[in-house]
Amino acid sequence: MPFADTSYFIALFRSNDEKHERAVNLSKDLNERVLTTQHVFSEFITFISAKDGNNIAYELGRRILKSELVLLSTSNEDIELALEYIRKHPKISGCDAISAAVMQKMAINKILSFDSDFDRMGFERIS
Repeated sequence: MPFADTSYFIALFRSNDEKHERAVNLSKDLNERVLTTQHVFSEFITFISAKDGNNIAYELGRRILKSELVLLSTSNEDIELALEYIRKHPKISGCDAISAAVMQKMAINKILSFDSDFDRMGFERIS
């Protein structure tokens, strides 16, 4: 199962995003469930709320929660590992570091993302 990053969700759900068509095509090509964390979900909702308003953020959030997406919680162990990613890759965000930690723990190498930071962390980015 691939992991999904915030950038993928933004492109998928915002028709005016320059990567929208690519994200839609990626979504159509998926034949397995997608994983993400509550941190990615929160970052996505925060972004949509700021750009498009709370009502749209609410609607998209409900839509995601009703989908086949697997929404993962994180542990203190995940956060500890995320801090190691931050130490080794000083320019990544906390959310990306947590995603990397969860992916490492679950032995997931593929990520749906338009964020090149994941390339530098050694993941196979599907974009």
